[in-house]
Amino acid sequence: MKFRWFHLIVLALWVVVADVSVAQETESFPVTIEHQYGSTTITTAPQRVVAIGYTEQDFLLALGITPVAVRYWYGPEEDTIRPWAQPYVEGDAPVVLNMPFGSLNYEAILDLQPDLISAVTAGITQEEYELLSEIAPTITQSADYINFGMPWQESTRMIGAAVGKSAEAETLVTEIEGLFTEAREKNPQFAGKSIAVAYYYSDTYGFYTDQDSRGRFFTELGFVVPPALVEAAGELFYADVSTERIDLLDQDLIAIVNLQFIEGGRETLESQPLFRQLKAVQEGRVAYFTNEIEDAIGFNSPLSLHFALDGTLPVLETIFPPAIVNELTCESGFRPFDHEILEGGAICIPENPQRVVALDPFAYELLILNNTPPVGAVGYLEAVYRGNFPYLADRLSGIENVGFPPNPEAILALNPDLIIGSYLEADLVEQLQAIAPTVNYISFGSGDWKRPMAMVGDLLGLTSLVDSLMTDYEQRLVTLSDMVENPAEIEVSIVRVQPDRLMLNLVNSFPAVIVTDAGFGRPASQAYSEEEATEIYGSAIGAFISIEEIQLADGDYIFAWSNQASDEDNADADANWEVVQASPLWNTLSAAQNDTAHRVEGHWLGWGIFAAHGIIDDLFIYIAGVDPAEVSPNPFLDAPTADSAAFAAAPTLFESVEDRGETRLVRSFTENPVWGLLLTVQSMQICRMDMLERSDDYSARSVAKQAANAVSGL
Repeated sequence: MKFRWFHLIVLALWVVVADVSVAQETESFPVTIEHQYGSTTITTAPQRVVAIGYTEQDFLLALGITPVAVRYWYGPEEDTIRPWAQPYVEGDAPVVLNMPFGSLNYEAILDLQPDLISAVTAGITQEEYELLSEIAPTITQSADYINFGMPWQESTRMIGAAVGKSAEAETLVTEIEGLFTEAREKNPQFAGKSIAVAYYYSDTYGFYTDQDSRGRFFTELGFVVPPALVEAAGELFYADVSTERIDLLDQDLIAIVNLQFIEGGRETLESQPLFRQLKAVQEGRVAYFTNEIEDAIGFNSPLSLHFALDGTLPVLETIFPPAIVNELTCESGFRPFDHEILEGGAICIPENPQRVVALDPFAYELLILNNTPPVGAVGYLEAVYRGNFPYLADRLSGIENVGFPPNPEAILALNPDLIIGSYLEADLVEQLQAIAPTVNYISFGSGDWKRPMAMVGDLLGLTSLVDSLMTDYEQRLVTLSDMVENPAEIEVSIVRVQPDRLMLNLVNSFPAVIVTDAGFGRPASQAYSEEEATEIYGSAIGAFISIEEIQLADGDYIFAWSNQASDEDNADADANWEVVQASPLWNTLSAAQNDTAHRVEGHWLGWGIFAAHGIIDDLFIYIAGVDPAEVSPNPFLDAPTADSAAFAAAPTLFESVEDRGETRLVRSFTENPVWGLLLTVQSMQICRMDMLERSDDYSARSVAKQAANAVSGL
């Protein structure tokens, strides 16, 4: 029974109404309503309305009309009029018509002697419409939307026009939209966060899009249904997902909207291994609601939405707490700013910063992309970006180098109005605050790149730019996934060669996030959840293995790189590389045997949107076997062509360092000691965030010392 009722929900909820074309804008009759099957003229004010839409009664009751009959949807039949609507019933309670989807009881409807049949949220066919029209004037939804896909605003206006209450309908729309506006203004942290409005039944997962009333409820609060989900649903407002693509649900927020239909509820759902491994589940970013609130979200009516907002906002604000800035008063021209990854609490920042010093890569990237480059930047950034992304060279000119560690005197000379950095020491922050407002944030592993990018975008007033960048990113991933058969069954191993060992890239590493976002699988050794990886390896970013454990690095494809913090370490890593290739154990790997082990460059170590697209280019070339420029170009450059060195002569792990030659641009760049600074940041991040305490020569302390020596030699 629960399965049956759940599918009635899928079939029947989504209340929406398209273009309402009313012949007369006054309260007088006749009025003509345009809809998906033509038009209906209503000659006099209706007195006996039969509501056969699954949620129609709410719209009529909100307009002061008690229908003579309503349609049963799900739950106890006596609760067809829900709690939020019961106070609006006047006179006799409506008759309840129990008519499953596709099975209208025309005789029962005829016996009620209606003068209007309201079927806006019923999803009726043209044949059903024609039969109903023989009984009484019948209105249904607009042709501009899929069935059950008409927004509540348009449904309200259409029904209001049909009963001669257009003004009252518009007042209702204004009132409810005002509630959503107020909720968004109080919770700006919701804006732009991706969401999967999800369901589960009989071992099947699925989601609703923003063409569905449940999806629209959350988008009206500022959340975004990612393009990948919309594309997967096609022309429908929902889609089931295979177990191989459950990653589609792994968004900033997963909102479960059918918990009441899951036997065992939350405990059952969270006991499912596939669901449990999702990052959103592990990090507590799953929203669950009471039965009544689920009902209110689904009804999506002028009466239920009050109820739904009251019940959902506390849950959502617990997952994404509002910034506490009420006690912070800023002078004119400044605004309060706070974020969950910000250290030191709320801060006053310029409303329109003009002279920004970037001590972090995300501010650096976004300002360059916005054609408003920072006036100064920490020393290693220009070297890293010129080396990894030579197409940016022209944009990097004129940005002052403020050293590494940042030199407060050099920063003071630039007269900045905002300083943005990450992992800054407290005493340095204190010095910088005396120069200009200084934002210092902490992220959680190199794979946590989307959150700081979004935060910096908000900080700089560039949220629309970030949204556009993420849309491009997601669309390229969809194209890539579509070009590869069963990507979830392809295991992609990511390995970094160290001077004396190998390092597996785990779930929280930057390249692992990109590969997973693309829908590819990972070898069992690298597919552990954050919690499991930390327990097994002591880290969720990287795990060191010896050559004797080389089988842990195998996969259908291996992507490997060996950039280190100094020339000496690079030479040692290259020597170790040759040892790995010469080992009999290496030749037992399937990727070695199939020639699907590939040498890749510095962007696999990196962060941010430029590096992300570099990795996507490599995945197109090596896995999909296509030229990305032909199918989904890197938005920042002309991707390698099919006859380029990177495509046609893609180096594998079998080639020596000397054989790679000039086709690997970053190689010569890594000989610059500044390169070590980037590696230092990542190495220290691994140690800081995952508490990797190593006693050998390659500990964070050792790497930091190497970086300091490199800086002193510049």
